[in-house]
Amino acid sequence: MYKFLFFPHVPYHVNTFVPIIKELGNHNASIIYSDHLKYYGRGEILESQIKEIADENNILSVPYTPQIFGRERPDALIVMNDWGGWPKRAVEDAKKRNIPTIGHIEGAQDYLDTHLEHGYPGEKRYPYKKVDYVFLLGEYDKHFFKTKKTKVTGSPRFDGFLNQTKKSVEQANNLVGINCNFSYGLYADIAKQWIDDIVETTESLPVKYKISQHIGDVTDLSGLNIFGDGLYDLIKASSVFVSRFSTAIIEALLLGCPAIYYNPHKEMQPTFLDAMGGFPTATNKNELREALIDVFSNGENWLNQAEKFLDFHVANKDGRSAKVFANELIEIAKDKRKTNYHLPIRSYIKYILESITLKFK
Repeated sequence: MYKFLFFPHVPYHVNTFVPIIKELGNHNASIIYSDHLKYYGRGEILESQIKEIADENNILSVPYTPQIFGRERPDALIVMNDWGGWPKRAVEDAKKRNIPTIGHIEGAQDYLDTHLEHGYPGEKRYPYKKVDYVFLLGEYDKHFFKTKKTKVTGSPRFDGFLNQTKKSVEQANNLVGINCNFSYGLYADIAKQWIDDIVETTESLPVKYKISQHIGDVTDLSGLNIFGDGLYDLIKASSVFVSRFSTAIIEALLLGCPAIYYNPHKEMQPTFLDAMGGFPTATNKNELREALIDVFSNGENWLNQAEKFLDFHVANKDGRSAKVFANELIEIAKDKRKTNYHLPIRSYIKYILESITLKFK
């Protein structure tokens, strides 16, 4: 029986892996979650959302310490992030024991950290360069990992989209869905103007708008029309979806809602700069207005044209991603290595010091 250790970075990652776990059951294999969002006996958080969601799905979730590798003896470690915090530490600890490490790319990623060229603070992350294998969202991502072992799996969290009814664009309510996601401080200085551009443009047309605000976004949206439910609910209720760089553009297209990439601030991430004819890209209010009018008139055509973009960026969008993902995990586990589950004392000392200082809380 194969066993895998998965380190969710944020709570929604827990749900991402539920369909993979179901597929692994067909291989007599299992996944254990490593829980880093519970401060055992310290701090204000008494219970972790990761553990709570895992418990609801009958998945074992245990707190992370370097000893977990010796105690659970996983055949591989899976992370969504290998460049920071506890997941980065977990990758380092696993590699010291010669345990295979896998990074999963589940959405649009700025591999080049292009925001640094615009003067925003931070350091180059070099994402997914530390893990042994990278499970890619689509063929597009291969370009950034020419020297890595890669598997094109798609994203299991998109598998369920296939079963959601795609509405006819003409039957929607002339609603413009707006994705306000300037989290982590990136481009937050232009967020208000970005929102105002879209709101003013929609108000110049016979349409309505609703705004979905990311949980990490702090833009002042006072007096504006805020959507009270989840992002996917807004996408499914909208005739067109407007966003800056975000996986939400891909999600909108998968859910049958035409999208517009609004980029007046000249983001340089290449993912959406080449729309491959799949959606309009606007860089000012006049272009945005023209794009909205076009999409409201030709929504179905835009969706049809978006298939080429989706085929390039999202593998197994027919709902097979979890199955492909599970099969690739099994193949990696079969390639047995000489693994040393012994805990290096230096790793444990480092872990204790970082726990005391709450470095990665």
